[in-house]
Amino acid sequence: MNRVNFSVSVMLIIVVVLAGCREIEEEPAPLGPTAIPTTQTSSPEPSPTQTVVLPTQTSIPTPLPTATPKPLIPEELALLTYQTLSQVEQLGTINLPDVIDLEFSPDGQYLRLRIPVGEETHQDIFYDLNKREETFSLEGGQRTYFYPDSTSITSLDGNTLTEYELPSGKKVSEYISDYQVAALSPDGRLLVEFEVFDQGGGGTTLHLIDFKTKKEVFWEYINAELEKDKLHFDLDGMKFGITYFVPPGTYVSTVWDTRTGRAIFTEYGFTEIVLHPFSSEVAGASSRRSFISLISTVTWEQKHYLGSAEDEPGYYDLAYASAGRLIHALSDRETTTASFWYPPSGERIDLDLDLDLLAVTISPDRRLMATSDKSGIVTIWGVPE
Repeated sequence: MNRVNFSVSVMLIIVVVLAGCREIEEEPAPLGPTAIPTTQTSSPEPSPTQTVVLPTQTSIPTPLPTATPKPLIPEELALLTYQTLSQVEQLGTINLPDVIDLEFSPDGQYLRLRIPVGEETHQDIFYDLNKREETFSLEGGQRTYFYPDSTSITSLDGNTLTEYELPSGKKVSEYISDYQVAALSPDGRLLVEFEVFDQGGGGTTLHLIDFKTKKEVFWEYINAELEKDKLHFDLDGMKFGITYFVPPGTYVSTVWDTRTGRAIFTEYGFTEIVLHPFSSEVAGASSRRSFISLISTVTWEQKHYLGSAEDEPGYYDLAYASAGRLIHALSDRETTTASFWYPPSGERIDLDLDLDLLAVTISPDRRLMATSDKSGIVTIWGVPE
């Protein structure tokens, strides 16, 4: 009995264990969907977004700096003397053909360029070297003078003397003479007028006028036809000289004292004379013979003899420069060249520009030289320090 009970008990235990293992092996049934409640709580309406208007900021681009044109003339330049002239370098150029005459203003800022437009007329162009542009121009038969302060010019054309402002070219004043206005002293004090007579060989009466009072200082009759471009004053207007042609073939040069009206020097053979700025000498040149004679105004004897005195070609466009410390002239050979000398000693300055020239000039402030040549180029020269 006990054995039966034991067997039964063992079998029951095995059944229970097997049943537990089955439960472990079977996966649990999936859960059903969760019931969704019919009443839903609505989300609150979002409050409207507040539009913030930012001030519009216009972005203005920073302008690029305007390129300033490089000045034609450097600030630092050595003075042109007999020691430095041979060291000149090209500073800049202006393209302009047929420039037959050049002149600087006293401060070196402006350059007058002359171009022929007819037999007896020309155009004078006034060029600002700092701004590298033309300021204004005149056309006619005028002879022009810069004022000492470079603020204006005076034009002598026909019987009219006119003053113009620089750089605008605005007319400032006008004077009309009964005769042809020919030359003005550098200080603006004295005016030379010509009265030309057609009869009897075309003689000319020369009138010297005190320009402030408009009164005549003296007059002189010359039995020849005068050219106003051949008349020159010294710097203070104490003397003036002129060269004129007397038919059939004689050139005469005369120098007058403006205080007395007396002719203090007369010479034959020069085709051009100019006075030293401080009236210490007179320079005479011949277009027929290649020499220049420097004559003392104290003794009226020759001090120095420049050139070789050979036959043609001679010298022309004779001029003092650098306050009388230099003298230069042109000469026509295979090409037209410029020659330079140191007047106190008569020493020639070795300077070959290698150009076929039309004109040459040196500025009154002694810093610049300008040349024009037959290729149509105006060149500015100087010695940079």
